Amino acid sequence: MVTLKKFADDNAHRIWEGKHLTDSVSKITRLSGFSNFGNKDINTFEADDIYNFLDQLKDEGLADATLNRYTAAISSLFKFAVEKRVVKHVPKVRWKKAKSSRPRYFTTQEVDALVEHFRSSKHPWMADFCLLAVNTGMRLGEILAINNDSSKTYGEISKCCKFITLHDTKNGEERLVPLNKDAQRALQNLNNMPHYYHSHRKFYDAWAAAKDELARHDKNFVFHVLRHTCATRLAMEFNVEPITLGKILGHRSMATTAKYVHAQPNSIAAVMANLEKR
Repeated sequence: MVTLKKFADDNAHRIWEGKHLTDSVSKITRLSGFSNFGNKDINTFEADDIYNFLDQLKDEGLADATLNRYTAAISSLFKFAVEKRVVKHVPKVRWKKAKSSRPRYFTTQEVDALVEHFRSSKHPWMADFCLLAVNTGMRLGEILAINNDSSKTYGEISKCCKFITLHDTKNGEERLVPLNKDAQRALQNLNNMPHYYHSHRKFYDAWAAAKDELARHDKNFVFHVLRHTCATRLAMEFNVEPITLGKILGHRSMATTAKYVHAQPNSIAAVMANLEKR
């Protein structure tokens, strides 16, 4: 029997090179750690095995574009296994086509409604998750990384409680996240340990209930929009320039940052009103 982990360890360098090798090995390692797949005979994998893994990543908040990169890495590994005559077929897996950007941000009224909904629900801690996200721009996974030794990314709170340092982030760089007073209060409500309150099932059931009440037919009504909302507010209301905004969000590319900023009608109207002064 040739296990998935054994085949990947022996052959990854034959499939990829450079940074692509590092990134792809990381993805295969994550697959190996799911449901003890690393010790599973590589010839016994079916599409449902891969879909179960991808569904787990989706629940953790990974974007469709990232999941497409996972499917590409997994497909490359199995195609090489076919070439080596270790397996007979490649599990046929597809993921959604990623959109260029999420066409959504939350208005102030929508954020207030979300917080009010969760405060009166069975899971009031969800309100503090929302307040943390909209006041810092952190991803769900980064919020869960705060003081969490079991997380790949680790969030360290400063002694003054005004900053979080995120180590080993999505882009591989360390990031300093400022905490305003609303974010500080939300974190204190969570006892500086957001992950203690969270489980995938509770989180997504609670969010589904909020969506059902506040925006039943809006497919873009998702937690990640709070990150878009933070970016949009900083850019459109406070004129934060792209380089600084990218640093806050943890982007390497300004093109990526641009996808997070959505035009607010009132902000555009205020800009156009300047023409009256000419």
